[in-house]
Amino acid sequence: MPAWSEFLSSEERKRLSGLGLVAALAVLLVIASLFFWSYRLDGLREEARRLTAELEKISAQNEQARKEFQSWQATEKDLEEMETTAFYSGAGDQEAFRQDLKNLFQQAGLPLPPINYQYDETGKKQFRRLAASFVLRFSYPSFKRFLYQVETWPRLLIIDQINFQKIDNASGALDLRITLSGYYHEKEK
Repeated sequence: MPAWSEFLSSEERKRLSGLGLVAALAVLLVIASLFFWSYRLDGLREEARRLTAELEKISAQNEQARKEFQSWQATEKDLEEMETTAFYSGAGDQEAFRQDLKNLFQQAGLPLPPINYQYDETGKKQFRRLAASFVLRFSYPSFKRFLYQVETWPRLLIIDQINFQKIDNASGALDLRITLSGYYHEKEK
């Protein structure tokens, strides 16, 4: 049986060899192109991963900043609420402070002791201190109840000082000198 090349003329063989060469070059070009685009695609994937990580980092920072902003808004709201509820204000601030102390002793189940009041009248301040000093004699459980009343009082009351003047070991009674402060808030005009 004769080979296929024997049926072709020399010119047809040259053409066929040229077409084979062109086909081989085309295949090599396709293979080279596949390698090039594969490398390029890997580079683009890496770039996309890097940009995605950067976007996630920016999103996390944005979320953190949003939470911090909301926290500051809540703080501002709390401060505005404190100005109206926790501080004394208005013309009868000193009388309101005295009345709160009477109610505090009453709710703690303690007799009202003699109280020495001190009012901060120095200069034009936005916050002024209203202080009360008194001596109490009571048991440790009564002292704890009194501290609880001070801590849970609707207005801001701060125990500035506690002086243990005498502790009776036999009865467990405490003689204390306590300085308790409230604050007057004057709104800016």
